[in-house]
Amino acid sequence: MTRSLPPFWPSVLHRCGVIFFGTLTFFFTLGVVGVSATVFFALLGVLLAPTSETSPYEHISGKETSRDRILRIDITGPILGSPQNEEDTFFAPLVGVTYGYEVQQQLEEAAKDETIKAVLLNFNTPGGTIFGSQAIADGIKSYRAATQKPVYAFIEGISASGGVWAMVTADKIYADHGSMIGSIGILGPSVLYYDRPTRLDNGLLQGGVTANSIEERTLSAGRGKDIGNPFRRLTPQEIQVFQAGLEQEYSKFVNHVAQARGIDPTVIRNQMGAMIFSNDQAQNYRLIDGTRSRPQTLSTLARAAHLKEGEYAIVRFRRDRSPLIHQLFGVQSPPPAPEAQQVWKQEQLCALSQLRALAYYGFLSCRRQ
Repeated sequence: MTRSLPPFWPSVLHRCGVIFFGTLTFFFTLGVVGVSATVFFALLGVLLAPTSETSPYEHISGKETSRDRILRIDITGPILGSPQNEEDTFFAPLVGVTYGYEVQQQLEEAAKDETIKAVLLNFNTPGGTIFGSQAIADGIKSYRAATQKPVYAFIEGISASGGVWAMVTADKIYADHGSMIGSIGILGPSVLYYDRPTRLDNGLLQGGVTANSIEERTLSAGRGKDIGNPFRRLTPQEIQVFQAGLEQEYSKFVNHVAQARGIDPTVIRNQMGAMIFSNDQAQNYRLIDGTRSRPQTLSTLARAAHLKEGEYAIVRFRRDRSPLIHQLFGVQSPPPAPEAQQVWKQEQLCALSQLRALAYYGFLSCRRQ
């Protein structure tokens, strides 16, 4: 099985080349002028170390010198668990993916900082993994328990499925005008089955297979071990096991939302279902507390935190902590093209959706090669 490079990799390789040859040239010059080994390695440490800042936060708006701060955390794009490799860490901020365990860690750090007086979670997400969404919900609960400071969720466009799972533990939830909220349901895995195929494009030999009939045999031990084999149907027992697992996760989802928002579980199951709602509909079902703009939500949050209007700052955790050598050689990381971003997000979710339930709103177009 081969895997093509994402469409934004050429630019990444180019930037890596710039870093490598720039660094090589720089240190060669140091050697020519006769810099001592001690000075050489000291400079190397400075160049490769992340840039240090007096504050872990960057200012967004408000009174920059104020020590009364509202921390804003963006929950944007698909919600995953945590980065699995360096590629994920590098590209996630560029393409708009949220790692639930990173949000949880940020909330833990904020709980230790007395200058943080309140937290605003800015949601614009279709949901994602159950564990990533649960990590955010747990982080909110822990922060509130540890600090007794207010946490508000603000929906800027959409908060669906896993987004709802994550946000309902906040003190208040407000949505911007024209948002979409809901989709309380679980999306199961999609298992492909070929019914007497005679041709497969991009198939077993990567060039297409054409024949009067196709036979494929997978050797395995253990009942159901070869689930996902596209050349056989799921058995009734396998379907039953899958569905039972989905129902268990759905029950957890329903009970979680019902308890956090004070909604009767039967209302969620029988009336709301997994539908997506407008602001007014969501408010009628008690999923949100009202419709407000972001400035209005911030003002309400500031009053709840007993902050004087105009005397506080809005901050977020600092994003740019790249090594000085990147800055020295002018290496920047512009976001990939929108189509490349969508491909990367789909690949992440498709990899997670294989035989796994998701709290996600939308259709996953997963290509199997």
